[in-house]
Amino acid sequence: MINIEQIEAVYDARPLDRVRVLEWEIEGSGEVWVYWKPTTQHELDVVNKEMQEGASGSRWNAQLVCLKLLNEDGKRIFTNAHLDRLSRKGFSVVINRLASLMLRVPIPEAAEKNEGQPEPV
Repeated sequence: MINIEQIEAVYDARPLDRVRVLEWEIEGSGEVWVYWKPTTQHELDVVNKEMQEGASGSRWNAQLVCLKLLNEDGKRIFTNAHLDRLSRKGFSVVINRLASLMLRVPIPEAAEKNEGQPEPV
């Protein structure tokens, strides 16, 4: 029978998801990979709580990306202080794609087929 400790253990053991962001690469600087853990209900609650009255869906996506985007060491890339800057110059199509990827439900069969190598954003 499943219990909360088992669910937490599965979440904690899951490797970081990752994707290459070609649009954020500068010639000669190498590949840009970003990482995240699957989104939790708590994180969605945090983003929803921080949304200002009348804010757009694009702002919601940027807020999620700010909260969840990690470097390869699992450290946050952005803080809440970066939200306005990311919204202004972060390429909306990239922000929206990253948010969409972060909201996907991880499916073990798909992960095995992809062998941890998602398509570049």
